[in-house]
Amino acid sequence: MVLIALVVFVAIGGFISTIPSEPKATLLAESVRSGQCESGAGVSLVIDFGTSSNREVKELCVTEFESTGWDLFAAAAVSAQGTSEYPTGFVCRLDGWPTAEVQPCTKTPTAAQGSWAYFIADAGSQEWQYSGAGAAMRKPQCGAVDAWRFVEPGENVLQSMPRVEPSSFVCN
Repeated sequence: MVLIALVVFVAIGGFISTIPSEPKATLLAESVRSGQCESGAGVSLVIDFGTSSNREVKELCVTEFESTGWDLFAAAAVSAQGTSEYPTGFVCRLDGWPTAEVQPCTKTPTAAQGSWAYFIADAGSQEWQYSGAGAAMRKPQCGAVDAWRFVEPGENVLQSMPRVEPSSFVCN
């Protein structure tokens, strides 16, 4: 009888410990603000939707962030969609751009369709650098800026840097 009570107690404790005390969205919303980080403990995310989107460049600061560039999207409440082939390794759509009619995201987009380019500015750097690694492989450090620019068909990736300057800093 004691053994049965102990098993039930452990099962209930395990169930209760899996119930989050606060919704994850609430925790994320409290750690994100508009604009690039200027100081403190944060990583900035810049989304430049390109010239034909008619969208403003999105600049966000995520505080206390310690994960990958891909996880930075979720932490900043940015909707990121990969392709069917590479669901977390290749960015196909950010916050609904480009539209599903333009790119269905089943395969890696071609240069003729346009695609997202990944730029970085490490802590203390004030210049964009084209990233040689994917977002899932990069772990931006405090003070760094990760940026994505939609490169239109016919544009050169290396000449299509984000239209805002990085505002990186060195953390203490």
